Amino acid sequence: MAKISFKNVSKIYNGETEAVSNFSIDIADKEFIVLVGPSGCGKSTVLRMIAGLEEITAGELYIGDRLVNDLPPKERDVAMVFQNYALYPHMTVYKNMAFALENRKVPKAEIDRKVREVAKLLDIEHALKRKPRTMSGGQRQRVALGRAMVRDPAVFLLDEPLSNLDAKLRTSMRSEIIKLHKRSDSTFVYVTHDQTEAMTMGDRIVVMRDGVIQQADTPQNVYRFPCNMFVASFIGMPSMNFLPATLAKDAYGYYLVLQDVGIRLDKAETVLAPYLNRQVIMGIRPDGVRPDPQGVIRAKLEVAEPLGGETHLHLYCCGEKIVAKVNGLAQYDPDQQIPLTFDASHIHLFDAETETVICH
Repeated sequence: MAKISFKNVSKIYNGETEAVSNFSIDIADKEFIVLVGPSGCGKSTVLRMIAGLEEITAGELYIGDRLVNDLPPKERDVAMVFQNYALYPHMTVYKNMAFALENRKVPKAEIDRKVREVAKLLDIEHALKRKPRTMSGGQRQRVALGRAMVRDPAVFLLDEPLSNLDAKLRTSMRSEIIKLHKRSDSTFVYVTHDQTEAMTMGDRIVVMRDGVIQQADTPQNVYRFPCNMFVASFIGMPSMNFLPATLAKDAYGYYLVLQDVGIRLDKAETVLAPYLNRQVIMGIRPDGVRPDPQGVIRAKLEVAEPLGGETHLHLYCCGEKIVAKVNGLAQYDPDQQIPLTFDASHIHLFDAETETVICH
């Protein structure tokens, strides 16, 4: 069993720099969890604490039922795949994959069986006699995965393993890692700053900022119900648009005043009541912003970004820059004035001071 439990874990460097703060989460056995966030948010530090490569300053870390705070890496039954592959350049692919098993004094026949079985699975069987320097980035990443797989670890730790690959190869390797997880009996903890990887690979994603968990949930829930403006802006491409507005009310209910235009809301009155006549932040994703000849919100087109099946319109609206996602066949002229409609069902409201969500 490879359940992982963090209980109020913190990591402080040099007695002053807090890289991870009060980190608490339970990762289920065989779960695929993705830690995502900008550079410096502490996600790799969390991974290295699981591996035993970083000491824990405070709190408790359990793998299964064992407290592992002071347990050396070799006794944790984890395998780590690094961003830069970390292969031994002087060894063949076969030797790279067999190295850890040889150190454990595993019988040669069993080593050979495991290495060839995993190599076939990863389609690198033909390259077992080659050196890493003669291989492509994708092949080297497969070797790094294979080296971890032959150990049958309870926990796979993957630290930005695809960031050195080109876009097409990243897509295919994402699929390979997902299939690997489904075939294995291991728990996967995956670190990335790429939200596409997070959204497509994880059973759950953990969004981090400045060493603190912002939100942990399924990819769809994090996308649809972000808990604050940071999560809303970080998850989603293009990111969510934010516009300041004033919350008002008339006989028909609540509405937002934006550019002297009222946008009717269908949100719960009990949630909105404390914000009446106050400024709030309206959040709306690009697919909820629609050019509409009958629209009463005016925007100026700055750039039209055609992407084949869709086009991203970069607009200036209500003193802010926003993006609308439209059909790729639509044609627009630079500096064109475009009337817009905001889909009320896509609107999120955030507290202007705390940036936490009011309602979705």
